[in-house]
Amino acid sequence: LGGASELAFIKEPSDVIAVRDRPLMLDCQVEGEGPITITWRRNGVPVPLGARAAVLDNGTLLIRNLQKRRDGDESDAGEYDCAAQNRYGLLISRKAHVQLA
Repeated sequence: LGGASELAFIKEPSDVIAVRDRPLMLDCQVEGEGPITITWRRNGVPVPLGARAAVLDNGTLLIRNLQKRRDGDESDAGEYDCAAQNRYGLLISRKAHVQLA
């Protein structure tokens, strides 16, 4: 019936040049039959949520203050994608490249 239960992206994350120590928001808005679970990955690894990062109610990823440490490659730069899942399936967004200015 009309495919209303199918997941579809309304907004996908886009490439961005971010500023260190500033917040970054990446869009991921989905329509489809709920409940819908949104998860985010950076370079294929789930983004740890907590004090520094959160997924807002609309699916947007908020990183409160971007980090780039000189030791090693501990940085928030990379390729981000979001995955939306409901009981009908899983949809993965395009990859957004986040670079630090």
